[in-house]
Amino acid sequence: MTILIQIKAILLCIFLLFFALLPACLLAVPFSLTRRLKIVCPVWSFCSKLLLRYGCHAHLDIQEDLRAEAFKGTPPYGLYVCNHQSFVDIPFLMTMYQAPTIMKKEVLYIPILGWLAWFSGAMPVSRSKVTSRKKVLDQAKDRMTKNKIGLLVYPEGTRSKDALPKHYDKIKRTLLVFAFNEKIPVIPTSIYGTRGVLSSRGLIQPGRHLGIIVHKEILPQDYKNSDEFCRAIWGKVIEGHDDIKSRLAPLNETLS
Repeated sequence: MTILIQIKAILLCIFLLFFALLPACLLAVPFSLTRRLKIVCPVWSFCSKLLLRYGCHAHLDIQEDLRAEAFKGTPPYGLYVCNHQSFVDIPFLMTMYQAPTIMKKEVLYIPILGWLAWFSGAMPVSRSKVTSRKKVLDQAKDRMTKNKIGLLVYPEGTRSKDALPKHYDKIKRTLLVFAFNEKIPVIPTSIYGTRGVLSSRGLIQPGRHLGIIVHKEILPQDYKNSDEFCRAIWGKVIEGHDDIKSRLAPLNETLS
């Protein structure tokens, strides 16, 4: 049964890759980034839902979206901030919104998938190079201020080793401070359960219960300074994670 699940998941990935994502991205290539995202975002959302439900056999139990309607467009507006648990975070987030993200440059070298991510607006960065980090940071700032295109960031950087959100003092706050200074709304997002979808060997563990809360936007003008603003954002991420965990952890523990 386990082997059959892995085979079915691989076949589904291949099908979605070549018959949905690749055609959509190739069709969108000639257009501006804004128009390109309007074409590819619905396809990414559709494929992500299929992959999680029928490829990973995961239960999407909690999917709450508390954003105002003004922030639910395609592409969405604002800076999106989320805790980071696993590779499965990406498709799970795409079931709710499709904001381009900053990704490790190594992802570009993944055949086809890396190129599709780049076509869809993801910004590759070489973490070891200061010039690369600065270039991507400037690009991210331009997108949010000039193009009004939303951006997704993981302030924790690398995935949390224990699946728990890192302490506030351990997160990267450069873009959060920029959002405060430029009066850009920030939308905190909390996820739980994605860590258990794949085993340490990368094999699918079916039946996992997942949850995501897209919180109400946090506005810079409601806070006195950037530190207070950043703490409110990350506090909301942790609060949501703990809420989802309290509801779904008992269900996942029965699968261990």
